[in-house]
Amino acid sequence: LELWDEYIYNFFKNKIHKLQRIGEVYYSENFKGIINMQAKEITTHIYPGKYNYFEFEFNLKNIDINEINGILQAFRNKLKYYKLENGEFLDLENLELKNLLKLIDILNNDNDILNNKIEFNKNKALYLNEYLKEFRIPYLKGKRYLNELKSKYNSIDKLKYSVPLELNASLRKYQYKGFCWLKTLDELGFGGILADEMGLGKTIQTIAFLLSKKNTNNIIITPSSLIYNWKNEIENFAPSLKIGVVDGNKNFRNKIIEDYKYYDVLLTTYSLIKNDIEEYLNINFDTIILDEAQYIKNSNSQNAKCVKLLKGKNKFALTGTPLENSLLDLWSIFDFVMPGYLYNEKTFIVKYHRRLAEEQEILNELKRLIKPFILRRLKKNVAKELPSKIEKIIEVELPYEQKKVYGIYSKKVFEIVEKKIKDNDFTNGKIEILSYITKLRQIASDPRVVLDNYSGNVGKIDVLIEILNQSIEQGHKILVFSQFTSILANIKQKLDQEKITNSYLDGKIPIKKRVEIVNKFNNGNTSVFLISLKAGGTGLNLQNADIVIHFDPWWNPSIEEQATDRSHRIGQKNIVEVIKLISKDTLEEKVVKLQNEKKKLIANIVENDFYNENNILNLTEEDILNLLKC
Repeated sequence: LELWDEYIYNFFKNKIHKLQRIGEVYYSENFKGIINMQAKEITTHIYPGKYNYFEFEFNLKNIDINEINGILQAFRNKLKYYKLENGEFLDLENLELKNLLKLIDILNNDNDILNNKIEFNKNKALYLNEYLKEFRIPYLKGKRYLNELKSKYNSIDKLKYSVPLELNASLRKYQYKGFCWLKTLDELGFGGILADEMGLGKTIQTIAFLLSKKNTNNIIITPSSLIYNWKNEIENFAPSLKIGVVDGNKNFRNKIIEDYKYYDVLLTTYSLIKNDIEEYLNINFDTIILDEAQYIKNSNSQNAKCVKLLKGKNKFALTGTPLENSLLDLWSIFDFVMPGYLYNEKTFIVKYHRRLAEEQEILNELKRLIKPFILRRLKKNVAKELPSKIEKIIEVELPYEQKKVYGIYSKKVFEIVEKKIKDNDFTNGKIEILSYITKLRQIASDPRVVLDNYSGNVGKIDVLIEILNQSIEQGHKILVFSQFTSILANIKQKLDQEKITNSYLDGKIPIKKRVEIVNKFNNGNTSVFLISLKAGGTGLNLQNADIVIHFDPWWNPSIEEQATDRSHRIGQKNIVEVIKLISKDTLEEKVVKLQNEKKKLIANIVENDFYNENNILNLTEEDILNLLKC
């Protein structure tokens, strides 16, 4: 036969049987035909290698080891056969050979293979174990090494770890499993992505994990808006952990970093890590944790490049959205937690990103690879283990301009109150004092409603936009409440600028129009509903929303609960997440503390009609001064 190789291969693969049906077919001993590899002609062996690596050795009967790289390349190019140097055709569609070549391709990381041996990181052993089981590959020797590692990984389901006694919280069942998952991966030397849906407690699971590693050096990198939220959560749930907050001016940050061995946990932000990266390069952390790890989804961003320079024994990522736009988001996060596990970016694009839409097999392969290292739970799947509402306070660090304005005004108010107390004019001046306090609250939320010429940033609105974008990406519908219609109008203006579709409701809107707006939100595609206290405190049914954001604190908790109940009511099918935005180092922070410490204040402070004298008559001089001491 003198035709091309493709024709020859196809003839002997698919057409010769037609001749055989007509009569007997004879060929000489020198004839070069098709090699159809059988399982008994394949041998493989796995050995523990150096450090965190295994060695995988294989042999194909009668195939020269110098041809292995060519065979593998032909397989990667999706060819049906490989023509050996002796003229024979190796059938790459053969099931036994195909399964072996696929495994070699996954373990090899695109390096040339020498002497039929591959060295691979032990983090791929979990994948290898499942692959052998799924495809029933019988010819591997040395499985006990894989089984030992798999047995250790399975300790997650055995829930063998004890939650630290110093943790000031009770973990729900799924949170305890998340804690055991983190502990197991840490002991095995693997990284991972805790990808629970927003509101399921990734923070408390992480704090429990860090508490179990007390007296080691760890670092958490978080968005700027959440650094003090982390600080407060750790102080509340694990007060014995020593925290170093890497914030403030450069000299202060450098001092904290220099003294890192003194702290159990350093807290910093993505923006600050870029400025301080040189100070971290000589530090070897025990654990590096990224909060809201979607901040590094772009592998070419400064965020991604900087955090990937950090050195640590193990690395974990926390995110409710590990994949937002494309598979490359996921690759970038994996490139942080376990560099090289999903190959380099170019190889990943060729292997998975470009082929995913074409082949279900590629999707299954990728899922097998990432499954051990992503823990993802949805609210709907763990609803039995959750309370009917999840409440969270997010402390917002005020921008410099807003902090300066607040500081000047609060000092002035404090002086006025002190003078009235000194002049025995406190009781008569309560209405005036209350108006000052209201202005302070407005400045803490949005100074523009008090100061016409304010042009600086507004901390809470910036944080709100972050939360809304993330929630909308996840398919949530959100209610945003504020008792100040002027602030609500500013929020709407910002949402319109950001092209975030929204509904708006305040007390000026007629009843008929109000019903129309509510129905449109419930049944339409709008994700955000802005509602004022007077308009939305009672009487609305908004069960389609499952996130409620209180933009400014309502000093009477029962009023907050009434607002939340617009969503959290009979007919609601989802867990409702309640988020309260509190400006750090302001009167708002004091109010939250006073709600717990002095219940009498809650019932007496104003709600919306801040000129109602009856609501402030029982405030003492000490109550007022404590509110103003921030």
